[in-house]
Amino acid sequence: MRAYHACMAHDHDTGYRQLFAHPEMVRDLLAGFLPYPWAKDLDLRAFERVNASYASDTGRQRHDDMVWRLRLGADWIYVYLLLEFQSRNDPWMALRMQVYVGLLCQDLVKRHELSRQGKLPPILPVVLYNGAAPWRASTDLAQLMLAPPEGLAPLQPEQRYLLIDQSSYDSATLAEQRNLIAAVFRLQRSRAYKDIRNVIASLAAWLKHGECESLRTTLTHWIAAHLQRQFSGLDMPSLEQFSEVEIMLKQEFKSWEEEWEYNAIQKGLKRGLRQGRQEGRLQADRAWLESLLHKRFGNMPPSIGARIEAAPVARIEYWYDRLFDASSLEEIFADE
Repeated sequence: MRAYHACMAHDHDTGYRQLFAHPEMVRDLLAGFLPYPWAKDLDLRAFERVNASYASDTGRQRHDDMVWRLRLGADWIYVYLLLEFQSRNDPWMALRMQVYVGLLCQDLVKRHELSRQGKLPPILPVVLYNGAAPWRASTDLAQLMLAPPEGLAPLQPEQRYLLIDQSSYDSATLAEQRNLIAAVFRLQRSRAYKDIRNVIASLAAWLKHGECESLRTTLTHWIAAHLQRQFSGLDMPSLEQFSEVEIMLKQEFKSWEEEWEYNAIQKGLKRGLRQGRQEGRLQADRAWLESLLHKRFGNMPPSIGARIEAAPVARIEYWYDRLFDASSLEEIFADE
């Protein structure tokens, strides 16, 4: 379990990048955080992922960045999305972006993906920064260069990029948006148990349609990794489906520790009951059920404990199924 948790924390950034492998996330990023009117009503069908694993002259490849193209009218626009997880500013980001955009243009020429007029398409370079400190590096390559001698200014390289700095948006502004990226930003900065639950509930409601299954799976893995990283002391089980996140939201707990412990017991008991454990493991199932009942209802009368100790696996399963809808111990054991 510890190795699993370490892996989740290690893959957190990779999981975040994978969110932007889904057109829904890229569309909401552009619609919610670009200052351009044309970005507000983009059709999801206009987005197409582009392979970004092209090599420079040195042979080095970039696999982490996201390149999308989207149809705007009769032409394509390329979006170069560079995701930054650094804790500090990169003063040479504008220069880096010039190199990346140049490699993209070179690749487009090589693959003959030009406009009908034989020209390169427009490119929108975006840096999405989620570091703790505000981004202060220049977004303009010209500001990184000395003033040239007279007459040379038109010959100097030019490159700017659009910066989306998560720390620059306040929580109230993000909460006003029905936007997947805004919800992810809110989840990343939320610390209160109630706030986190509210954000996850919003995501679950927006992604309830069947066509979002792939995005739900990616979000589920990222949310689990994010919470494990943020609350590193928790011993949480893995989450494989977004429905498991929704189940957690239906329970009322005082802390994350209590919820994750509850969830671990729940998953372990249900898995064991479905597999039909032998008599030698039945005592463990009884103990788990008692622990679950204790967490929901407090101390139990000795008579309830005695009946659990004497019950076969079928009766344990019956009580377990009733537990999640019951409001009291008496309701669970009412027909006994």
